[in-house]
Amino acid sequence: MKTFAFLFLLLLVFTSSKAQKADSLNSLIRTTKIDSTKTILLSFLADELTKSNPKKAIETAKAGLVLSTRIQFEKGIFENAFSLAAAFQSQALFDSAIMYFHRAKRSAILRQDASGQAEVCSGLGHSFMRKSEMDSARFYLDESLTLAKQVKNFRVEAGVYNNYGNVFLEESNYHQALDYFIKAAKLYENPLADDYGQCLALSNIGNIEYRLGNYDKALQYAQQSMAIAKQKSFTSSIGYAHKLLGRIYRKLTKYDSALLEYRQAQSLYSSLNDSRSAAEVLQNIGNIYFDKEQHQDALINYKQSLVLAKSISAKPIIAYAYSAIGQAYLILKKNTTALVYLDSASTAAKATHNFYLLVDTYSAISEAHEKIGDYKKALAIHQKFVSLKDSISQTENRQLMEETQAKYELEKKENKIVLLEKEQELKTLELARQQAIQTGVIITSILIFIIATLLVNRYRIQNRVKRQAEIESMRNSLARDLHDDIGSTLSTINIISKIAMRENPHGNNQHLNRISEQSSQMMESMADMVWSINPQNDSVEKVIVKMKVFAGEILEPKNINYQFDAESVNEIFLDAEKRKNLLLLFKEAINNAAKYSAATHITIALKKTNQHLTLMVADNGKGFNEEQVLHGNGLRNMRFRAASLGATFTLKTAPNQGTSVEVSFSTT
Repeated sequence: MKTFAFLFLLLLVFTSSKAQKADSLNSLIRTTKIDSTKTILLSFLADELTKSNPKKAIETAKAGLVLSTRIQFEKGIFENAFSLAAAFQSQALFDSAIMYFHRAKRSAILRQDASGQAEVCSGLGHSFMRKSEMDSARFYLDESLTLAKQVKNFRVEAGVYNNYGNVFLEESNYHQALDYFIKAAKLYENPLADDYGQCLALSNIGNIEYRLGNYDKALQYAQQSMAIAKQKSFTSSIGYAHKLLGRIYRKLTKYDSALLEYRQAQSLYSSLNDSRSAAEVLQNIGNIYFDKEQHQDALINYKQSLVLAKSISAKPIIAYAYSAIGQAYLILKKNTTALVYLDSASTAAKATHNFYLLVDTYSAISEAHEKIGDYKKALAIHQKFVSLKDSISQTENRQLMEETQAKYELEKKENKIVLLEKEQELKTLELARQQAIQTGVIITSILIFIIATLLVNRYRIQNRVKRQAEIESMRNSLARDLHDDIGSTLSTINIISKIAMRENPHGNNQHLNRISEQSSQMMESMADMVWSINPQNDSVEKVIVKMKVFAGEILEPKNINYQFDAESVNEIFLDAEKRKNLLLLFKEAINNAAKYSAATHITIALKKTNQHLTLMVADNGKGFNEEQVLHGNGLRNMRFRAASLGATFTLKTAPNQGTSVEVSFSTT
């Protein structure tokens, strides 16, 4: 009778809301007099608190573990050790999580609980994966998969496939990750009929398609996950689907749609008291405003994210929040304030061993010191940036070599299997040929033709995909190397020359001035070159943003009003050469107008007519006699750029009648 009453109370607990669950569990814990029952209830309460109050969850599970150990109740030891590990895992404290997963595993072995061992090994694999220790992750995931299949625990098996997918996701092996997420989805659909797991798997598949750049497919999977989640009222899954849709729309530069999805996700996570996820989404919202150059709005969301992350001691999110706030203040030219947050970001990045974030932070800190005029500190931090970046590159190269070796060994094994299979096929065909030679020859010929056709098509498709990937990779690598290696060296030369001039203000600094000016010009040219090579800037929309920034930097200090109109050009994509020549031609036109026209207003227009793109820059300045400046560098450079674009170049000017430059070229 007591057992029935207890089970009835538990049923009431798990059909109530989260807040009610926690309150009901606390009430049951206070009233129960059976220690073994209390330990199980403490593990349930710890699980409920993991997302909303991780510190309290850890305290609760520890209390349950202490009580279970005192009364030597192995079931309670297992449940509380597992809950404690899960709580530490949610806080990215993976070493502590691993320690308690091992404690849970020992208890499961003592109880001969194969399903429990499978769950623990899956958790261990996940923790090692998050620590980027992939060999250990694979070891425990393989053990979990073997155990799960032995006891036919399809739920754990599906979870292992999800974790394995995340391993390959961390290694950027998206196609292999996709295979495992699909395996998980199939299990969740049948035999489990687990709608929640199906939601998770569909979202994971959508995430992979998003990373592969297949945005239409990514949208389809995210929307399928959303439909199931809404039908079944899986609030957390709805939130994740909104977050994934936000990522996809941001990549498609549909910023308003992305903002709408992120705000809905943030609202849901807040209602669930999931502060960690809410803090992450607030940073995503801030990133959208940053992309839209609405830096004050970005700051508001970054700061809200920081407050939430601090409330739950989410150290990785805190580190990114500090960095984002510092970067925003740097853009707003509040360099001293930016340094405060960037210094905090570097400290937090070191504490979480996030060296990629630390590299970015060092770069921003060096830039802030340079803008303030503290060139010695700028140089010192810049040297740290270069040293850490080189260290990361060496580590990545070593990992790449190890991965390549592993792939080579795997390929050899697969080839042996293929050879054995082919030998078996040949024996079968030989037997068939002996039974019916004529039929066998016909079938073999047809099979050979089909296989050859498929192999040729597969080879062509693979080569085409490989060439496209190589071109994208080469452009990204070239842009990165130019920016990091040559740009880093030029930045160092520029800073050193400024330090030398500051330390010897009364000396003959003619050569140092020239070094500083030339290095600055080269840095600007290098920045334009890197920008034009980067495949992310292929759209005219990115060119317009670059133009607007440049026009503002040149014209606003001279108090020259300007109007920038762009009509129906956002969907146009240009190759790197055309983008570079268009941008440099525009810069030349703006520079000439700012330096020589004595204008008070400049009109800039960019429009698409049929398959042609037309750029016009016109001022109300003093104009000039074209014949007298026919051989000027500015006009010659613009005509050269126009010729490189295959464009028509039109110059209209006369003394006291202003100047108009128009360039029109084909976008096909």
